[in-house]
Amino acid sequence: MQVFNTLGKRLQSFEPHEPNTVKMYVCGPTVYDEVHIGHGRTFVAFDAMSRYLRVKGYNVVRVQNITDIDDKIINKARELGKSWNEVSEYYSKSYLEHIGALKVKIDMHPKVTTHIKEIIDFVQRLIDSGHAYVANGSVYFDVDTYPGYGELSNVKKEEWDQGEEIVKEKRHPYDFALWKAYKPGEPYWESPWGKGRPGWHIECSTMSTRYLGTKIDIHGGGMDLVFPHHENERAQTESLTGSTWVKYWMHVAFLTIRKEKMSKSKGNIVPLKEALSKYGPSTLRYWFLSSQYRNPIEYSEEILEQSSRSLQRLKDAISVLRKIIQKGPAHYAKEEDVKVQEEIVRAISRFDEHMENDFDTSNALTSIHEIASIVFSKLQYSEDVFGALIALDGFRKFNEVFAVMDEEFSAELDRLTKVIDAVIEVRNYLRKKQMYDLSDQIRDILSRSGVKILDSKEGSTWRFQ
Repeated sequence: MQVFNTLGKRLQSFEPHEPNTVKMYVCGPTVYDEVHIGHGRTFVAFDAMSRYLRVKGYNVVRVQNITDIDDKIINKARELGKSWNEVSEYYSKSYLEHIGALKVKIDMHPKVTTHIKEIIDFVQRLIDSGHAYVANGSVYFDVDTYPGYGELSNVKKEEWDQGEEIVKEKRHPYDFALWKAYKPGEPYWESPWGKGRPGWHIECSTMSTRYLGTKIDIHGGGMDLVFPHHENERAQTESLTGSTWVKYWMHVAFLTIRKEKMSKSKGNIVPLKEALSKYGPSTLRYWFLSSQYRNPIEYSEEILEQSSRSLQRLKDAISVLRKIIQKGPAHYAKEEDVKVQEEIVRAISRFDEHMENDFDTSNALTSIHEIASIVFSKLQYSEDVFGALIALDGFRKFNEVFAVMDEEFSAELDRLTKVIDAVIEVRNYLRKKQMYDLSDQIRDILSRSGVKILDSKEGSTWRFQ
């Protein structure tokens, strides 16, 4: 399995620090406004990665922060005439509601304001180790103390614009704030350096190491976070730990509208809640994953409508398979049936090959549509129950990653279980009659479709592989 590492900009073999565990940290939203479909694309991309890694047998721990104190939140509160925590609480709830509707699985959602003590401790240790300095109640990271700065983003030193007000108290213009001194009318917490609040970048270093330790397998977010956010995170964390912090840096490409990057300045933002209301979570997920995460994806009503039609085609294929399976136990496999079964197995294998090639959901989706084509062109005209079971298992595996047909499989799993139970009964009968060639053929076909038979003196049972 290979993934693309932004650090070094190359494909690398995926080998997590611990053999069976993947630690993933994804940068979440700053909750000063509604999350938009660009956020949704990023969160779903990492969700598909997490789901596929779980299918592969990994225990995935995914942490995604919520930035609930920031300049943008303070400014929005002033604009609305509300308190900063009213604003952050409202948009935090909205974010969690809509990310849940989108079926994104996240294990922990730590907030900045519940980790102030840990942030202050992290900053103090950077000061004590000579990587940060205090100036007029603020604390800045001394970029020159970290030789690897710029390696992640390939941004040259003279271009290091931190997006902060250039103040005389900095040693260098490119140093960045770890702790911001109190300003009248702003929220604050007490610290060894006086009243103030955290800078933006320090939160992710603090919370990721708090919950995942000092060795993370995947750290990701949108492409716009490579610089300065992730560059700064890397500098401050590795300066403190003295070792490599993140093994694989992964970033999702921009979402475009009429070939332009979606942004507030262009006024072309599409809120996630509006898109969910209009298209539903399954169509949105299908569209998000129809492009490999490192490639830009274009938004338009026409494209979303096409995604809806394409998804419906897959659902229609499942309906055809259901009808075949409901006819009852399979007849003795014909030669043409075996060939079709092998075609389906190859398509399922290609799905895995594409997912293992840097989570290429686009080509993986093509493989699933190949199965649908086989269903419509060949299987629906046959009585090949085993072929239908293999195809259905391919769709089941696809849905475990894409999560776009949950409704079909919640009911379908119960039906599938009953069918497999009936097939096992037939096989037990064949074994009692010592018709081992036929019983072995049933075992092999079920094995190819992901069903493992467990034989014993009392009979046979089964489980999904």
